[in-house]
Amino acid sequence: MGRTRRRTASLLTVLMLGAVLAGCGSRTSPPQPMPGWAVRGQAVIALPPYITLNAFVPLLGIASYFPTNVQTTLLMYKPLLFVTASDSIDFGRSLAQSVRVSNDSRTFTVTLNPKWTWTNGRPVTANDVAFTAVLAAASCAHRPAYPPSIYYGYAGCGSGGLGPLGTLTPDGIGWVSISAPNAATFRVTVNGPVSASWFERNALAPLLPMPAAVWEKAAGIPVTPATSLTPAEIAVLLSYMGSFNNPNGVMDKPTAPPFSVVDGPYLFKTMVPHDYWEFTANPNYDGHLPAIKTLIFQSFNSSAAEQSALEMGQLSIGYLSPTALARHQTNISGYRLRSTRPPFCTFYLSLNLSPLAPSGIGLAFQDLAVRQALQLGLNQAAYIQILGDGYGVQQYGPIPPTPVLSVYNPKRMPPPLAYDPAKGKSLLLADGWAENNGVMTKTIDGKPVSLSFRLFLPPFSPSPVVKFLNVLSQDWAKEGIKATPFEAATMSSFNDQLGPATAATWATWYDGGWCYQPDFYPTGGALFSPTGFINIGDFQDPTLERLIAATYAPGTPAEARSAMTAYLAYTARILPGLLWLPDLNPPLEVSPWLHGSIANYNQIETANFPNYWTIGPP
Repeated sequence: MGRTRRRTASLLTVLMLGAVLAGCGSRTSPPQPMPGWAVRGQAVIALPPYITLNAFVPLLGIASYFPTNVQTTLLMYKPLLFVTASDSIDFGRSLAQSVRVSNDSRTFTVTLNPKWTWTNGRPVTANDVAFTAVLAAASCAHRPAYPPSIYYGYAGCGSGGLGPLGTLTPDGIGWVSISAPNAATFRVTVNGPVSASWFERNALAPLLPMPAAVWEKAAGIPVTPATSLTPAEIAVLLSYMGSFNNPNGVMDKPTAPPFSVVDGPYLFKTMVPHDYWEFTANPNYDGHLPAIKTLIFQSFNSSAAEQSALEMGQLSIGYLSPTALARHQTNISGYRLRSTRPPFCTFYLSLNLSPLAPSGIGLAFQDLAVRQALQLGLNQAAYIQILGDGYGVQQYGPIPPTPVLSVYNPKRMPPPLAYDPAKGKSLLLADGWAENNGVMTKTIDGKPVSLSFRLFLPPFSPSPVVKFLNVLSQDWAKEGIKATPFEAATMSSFNDQLGPATAATWATWYDGGWCYQPDFYPTGGALFSPTGFINIGDFQDPTLERLIAATYAPGTPAEARSAMTAYLAYTARILPGLLWLPDLNPPLEVSPWLHGSIANYNQIETANFPNYWTIGPP
């Protein structure tokens, strides 16, 4: 497990993607004329500007695992374990019908439900599951240094201890063996006892099995049991799968033969690059058959273009442009404004704690009092109002306050560091900082350090983001902290500044969001360990590592909740190299002719399931 922006997507992009896929079908407004897409029996879903689909190989890579690709991949492939909107396992919608834990919580035996079949008529077998798991584990050995490649390095690497067989992730857990003793049985053994709830959600649930024989034949290797694949054959398969993912934003060869053999509710039909992607219902699907036979994901080159499509009634679901939202221009004829549920993500502003950070600011950020003062000066209510027009919820820890989880309810945690700049300034003064010309200073390790730094943000940041960061700078100034927003010239230069390797070039970084997919059990092993994904600022804390380890140890439900409480309380207070930002929850416009989408939006998966949607009169 190494550092990467696997799911460190732009805040607004993640939020808009979640919103676009979470519509509602209320029937309270007067009827509207039936739109053309409804007449045609289609659902037309808006994609945010400049967002396209560039992958739906079920083994999504670390740079292709983002909500649009996840959404369309889940249309085509069934998960081994279906994780519900409350983070429980629904075996009725899973390929598996049961999981048995044995060998002192080291071995997990999955029995498949025999009803599931591929579109070529063959059953989904344990060999298909093993095929995907073998490739996923092997791909973890190819994880490159930052920035990540488009494919190599399965997005689930590290989650659930997954890595090359026989190796350990930094949390000390690793897969020892993968087997398929018969067509209905898939088995994984790990090196030590682990929590069943954790392993099921973070190791088994992310697997989207592929038809092994189909992919082996397409890659030009002999059809063979997955566990007998040689390293050379695995390399050929990974290379072949990687050839479908294009880092330039358009998926290559989406009509390749393997993609015609799926077990999900929809099949890919056609696409026009940077225009639209069309999916059609799978008539042989073994689950809930789609009522809507055609799904279209529509691309746009600007917010204005998407807004225009809304105003012309061309979309089933769309979102308001930032300008319209800021001006409260929400009354679009033929649509209803609906608030959505935030995605299952945590958002943050990263701090560089490295001693190499500019002007010694990393030494200051290592000081807990400084991090807490920074959090106390961050007005989350203002953030929600400026960036989300009031749609959002404050967040003070690594687990979002919604939804209520089957494994833990984060609402039990009171906010430890709510907005209070006066308290923040007092905290700094008590910690030995002294104000000099409006800026706090202190000698650390014999070096004079000032709380003055640049706040690094992406190029072309929306005006609400810039406005909020200016407000944040003013609030921090009340505490004697001088922060200057600095916008990168290009996205490449923004990304190149990020991480420990470039510690001397940045102080704070605004663009952070971690979504708990595919690590659905929301522990911190993949986040805050010395090589965690979020830990770009070189944060280290042995106590936190021990608390994290306790969250994926075996135990009773009460012991699991206790471990999670201790981890969350400590993480919220110590701010592990970051400052917590709120969940934004921007509204969207939904046609009253579309029904069922709000009930079937799964914020844990950050995906909707359109095979449960219908079209009909408001």
